Amino acid sequence: MAKKKKEVLVSSDKENILLDKKLATKETKEDITKYIDDRINKVFISELDKANRKLLREKNKKIIIKNVVILILLAIIGFLVYLLYSNHYFDRFFNADIKQIEEKEEVKKNDLEKEKEEVVSKPSLDELKKEYASLLDNYIISDQSIYLSDFYSGNLSSELRNYLVLNSLNFDSLKKNEDYEIISNDVFKSSHERMFSSTYEAKSFDFNGNKIRYLEMMESYITTNLLNKENTLIVREIKDIEKDNETVTITTIEGIIKDSKLYNILDNNLINEYQNDSLLKYESVLNKVIYTFKDNKLVSLSK
Repeated sequence: MAKKKKEVLVSSDKENILLDKKLATKETKEDITKYIDDRINKVFISELDKANRKLLREKNKKIIIKNVVILILLAIIGFLVYLLYSNHYFDRFFNADIKQIEEKEEVKKNDLEKEKEEVVSKPSLDELKKEYASLLDNYIISDQSIYLSDFYSGNLSSELRNYLVLNSLNFDSLKKNEDYEIISNDVFKSSHERMFSSTYEAKSFDFNGNKIRYLEMMESYITTNLLNKENTLIVREIKDIEKDNETVTITTIEGIIKDSKLYNILDNNLINEYQNDSLLKYESVLNKVIYTFKDNKLVSLSK
């Protein structure tokens, strides 16, 4: 009886071992299957991710190339538009008269060339002095004249013009009597018309204290005393000369030099000791006169 029980126990142990083996084998297979599935999934996902990244890189590359091409094309178009605009290509669409535009451009070009020529060919002050300084020679006034204020304020009155005309004449050629002289109105008028653009007016005037009377019935001027041409103490220096098509404008600085001293003409104020230096050095305190000539005749005085 005892022997049979032992066999039964042994048999039971074998069955348990076999059962454990079966269970172990089943669990192992599941683990292996799970492991293989996990590896497959990981590999698949990894490969899929690589494929996606590669695809994105290709797309990005194409987009970048496309954008670069677009930018290059836009730059080329912009440059071509600029060239067309700078050459007035679009003007024909906004201005029907393209010929007028071309004419304006031509006029502008000619004006620029003319300005360049004028700058290059503009003469120096010394050259202008040689040509035009002599225009001032007949317009001399004494520092004792009662018309100094008119002269240096620019008032070319008929009396002042007659004074300047008489001072320009050669006194030796005038008709003399014992203590007076007679000057024909014709002589006066022709000299006036040569010197001034203003209309001549026969009128009595003063010449450095000598009363010059006009007698209409004689059509002549008669002096109170014999004429004496005094040397004026007024000196002038040319500061500038401008020449255009019709007029010559001469700007001078003027003062009185007496006993080696320089004075203002109108107020007679002492400026400085004079040592033959330039009057332009003292132009701020001396008298400035602007003479305007047309056809070699004095048109106006100004300051």
